Amino acid sequence: MIKMKPGDWLILFLSLLLIPLSWSMIQRNSGTVTAVEITVGDQPPAVYSIKDPRQITVAGDLGNSVIEISDGKVRVISSPGKRQLCVFSGWHQQGGDNIVCLPNKVGVSLISQQDRFDGINF
Repeated sequence: MIKMKPGDWLILFLSLLLIPLSWSMIQRNSGTVTAVEITVGDQPPAVYSIKDPRQITVAGDLGNSVIEISDGKVRVISSPGKRQLCVFSGWHQQGGDNIVCLPNKVGVSLISQQDRFDGINF
C-alpha cells in the first residue's frame, strides 16, 4: 500500500475542486439563442427564428436534408450522407453550436449574442 504524503492530499483535493469548477465555466450560459443560420454549399445563408417550430428541407449536393427547429433547439432529422454523423449529433441549443453534413454541404449554426467558448478559437 502506498502511503500518501500531505502534498499528495493537497493535489488530490485541488484536482477534485478544480474539475467541477472548470466544467461549470465551460458550460456556463452563452446567452440566448436568437436564430438558426442554414448554409447550403456556396449559397448565402438562410436565417430562421429559433422561436418558430418548423421543419426545413434543404437541397444539398447529394439530396435533401431535413432540419427541425423546436423548443429553442435544432437538429438534423435526415440527410443523405453515408455515416449520418449530423443526424446522430442530436439536438443543439447553445450559441455557437454547429451541425455540419459534409457530403451534402449543409451547415447549421446557432446564433446568439455571445457564443460559447470553443477550443478552436484563439
